[in-house]
Amino acid sequence: MGNTNKDKDSKGIGRVIDPIFDVGFKLIFGREKVSERLLMNILNNIFSGDPIFGNITSLTFTNTERPNEYVEGRGIRYDIKCETATGHQYIVEMQKGEQKHFLERCGYYVSRGTAEQGFKGRNDKNELWDFSLMPVVGVFFCNFHVEGLPFKPFTTGRLRDDETGEPIGNFQCYAFVQIPCFYKEEEECNTLLDQWIYNIKNMGRNQSVAFTANNDIFRYLESVSNYAALTPEERDVYESELKKARDYNAVLVTAKEKAMAEGRAEGLAEGRAEGRAEGRAEGRAEAEKESLIKNVRRMREKGLDDELIADFLNQSLTTIGSIK
Repeated sequence: MGNTNKDKDSKGIGRVIDPIFDVGFKLIFGREKVSERLLMNILNNIFSGDPIFGNITSLTFTNTERPNEYVEGRGIRYDIKCETATGHQYIVEMQKGEQKHFLERCGYYVSRGTAEQGFKGRNDKNELWDFSLMPVVGVFFCNFHVEGLPFKPFTTGRLRDDETGEPIGNFQCYAFVQIPCFYKEEEECNTLLDQWIYNIKNMGRNQSVAFTANNDIFRYLESVSNYAALTPEERDVYESELKKARDYNAVLVTAKEKAMAEGRAEGLAEGRAEGRAEGRAEGRAEAEKESLIKNVRRMREKGLDDELIADFLNQSLTTIGSIK
């Protein structure tokens, strides 16, 4: 295991690119004429055994010229779009932090990829569109547990018959990799997919790539993720986005700590006063309730949404939503 302090420069940039950050993920898996082999390997392992989606023999990146146009609070969100030799379209992204309506957003992007295949009039072959569609596959790596999904590392799904479970068409498919749900240690990773997820989860923190002794795909991953091998332009982008992500995280942590500290102090003071008048048990309950209300209101004032607040305060979204 690498020494993370020793392996970082004065800017806090490690010698190994961290794929947990979406810009790092794209530098590893989304660079034209560099990353195709890596992305094809991990996709084939995610869909191993699936005759429709698991036999990728070649792919071409289709959004190398521009990042995704959707801008989040911490900066631009980078995703990867590619098309296989069979015409299948894949949308692949790393999402580091929780986001409101995340599943709905995933559905939107996959559905948009489907809708964009339609055309009016005739195509360059003088054909009218007959609603024929090539499959669109969304692959979402998440550094959090997605609300609404089971707590397990890998979840795949598509439109299915409720009774038989048989697929209804193959024009859309989803795969979610929930990294915090993956607990295996290095020596427990017996499959290629386990080894991939272990590296994605740990290579930035350990500043090393595991399993290089036994598989050339991970030796290639080690070379592609070498920060020193980036172009000056790629280094600038990586450093800039990494700084934005760290600054954004620091703002969230500071807002949480300040709101909770202030809320605890005021809540306890009010609780003690009420406890003397109405009884300690009732005072404590009321103090906790008032503290929660104050914390929620302060965190909203700092710009945090209810889903983040619920997670920080270990409360249900329903409870947070009931506080006005």
